[in-house]
Amino acid sequence: MAARIAARYVARRLSTGGKVLSEEEKAAENVYIKKMEQEKLAKLARKGPKPGEQTPSAPEAPVSDAKPGSPPGSSSGVSTDTNRNYAVVAGAVAAVSALGWYMLSKPKKSTEVVD
Repeated sequence: MAARIAARYVARRLSTGGKVLSEEEKAAENVYIKKMEQEKLAKLARKGPKPGEQTPSAPEAPVSDAKPGSPPGSSSGVSTDTNRNYAVVAGAVAAVSALGWYMLSKPKKSTEVVD
């Protein structure tokens, strides 16, 4: 969603040559952009799924395991967003590295024998 908003902002700035638009021009451009997005979605819907992709015929998780507020077919606690998964793994590696660095940076206590 944020990428779509950013794309709109950039497209608006580039298409107008940097000039500031009036409210009517902004509204007209927003309507045009939404219309184009709907046309793209309709075109993709008409194409249908790609030959390599198959829609699952049976739900992956039983309905009894689903939470009451969750959408059907979603697993609880499992993310399918690869970027989020990479971020979680990177955060865990960073935390373990920081802990290791902290533990290894403490000065070693050596016992000296006093004669």
